[in-house]
This record gives sequence, C-alpha cells and structure tokens, in this order.
Amino acid sequence: MSTLDLDLYLDRLFTAFDTSTRHIQQDLANIKDFGLTGPQFYILKLLFDRDNCTVSELAEILQVKPSAITVMIDRLIKNEFVKRERNSQDRRIVVIQMTEAGKKVFFHVRKKRKEVFKHYLSYLSNEDLNALVGIYEKLAIAIQENKQTGENKYGKTEGN
Repeated sequence: MSTLDLDLYLDRLFTAFDTSTRHIQQDLANIKDFGLTGPQFYILKLLFDRDNCTVSELAEILQVKPSAITVMIDRLIKNEFVKRERNSQDRRIVVIQMTEAGKKVFFHVRKKRKEVFKHYLSYLSNEDLNALVGIYEKLAIAIQENKQTGENKYGKTEGN
C-alpha cells in the first residue's frame, strides 16, 4: 500500500474514531452512579479480574505514578469500595481488595457501560461487529507482542 493510500485511510480513521469516541466517552462520563470516575471504575475492574493488587502493580498497569493511584484508592476507600490489607507473609506489602460494596457498584456501573456500548454497536451488522472485534483483537495481540519484545509504540527497540 502506498503512503498516499495509507494517509487517506488514516484521515478517515481519525475522523471516524474521534467522532465515535467523543460521543461514547460523553455517554460513559454521564454515568454518575455512585460518583465513580472512569479511572476508578477501571481500578475496580482490575481488582475484580485479579482479586487484589498492590499500589505498585496498579500504577504499572495504568502507567501512572503510584502517588496518582494512592489518591484514587483513598477515594475508593472513603466510599468503602476497596480496602487496604497487609500481606500475611510480608507485612511490608499492602494489597488493595474490592469490598462487597465495591463489587455491587462495579456490577451496576459495568451494566450501565455495556448499555452505552450496546446502543452504539446496535448500528452495526453481525458481520461488522465480528470484523470490528477481530481488528481490535489483532491490535491487542500485536501490542502484547511488542511489549514482550521490548519495542516501543513507534516500532523501535527500547533503549535505542
């Protein structure tokens, strides 16, 4: 494919992606149930998927500084959605766990988020949905492979 063809596809992709993402993000932001922010929801999702995490693990996954995670965790603790507990084998390690209230909020907000996506994805045929999901899965695999080989976002090896 020529650079000109690729540039035309990129222009189309950027326009469509910006428009659709902006609207979907606005609708997701309007889910103000329990005062949960998008990043806080994502932390609950990570805790649900993993059962518990340290602040350092969460910071690494979210690619932010641990101090930023601590602020979000403090808010989640204040709302009784998560709790801090010392590791029984190594008391220096503090793990974050979701509470029952956090699970309830997580399921409720996840359901609302799914409703937003169902609304927008209902405009697509089953064939289009299969293609969309397949493309995202291919991108996710490529990204994971790049992370494992040490390539950064521009295809260059880390440290070069």
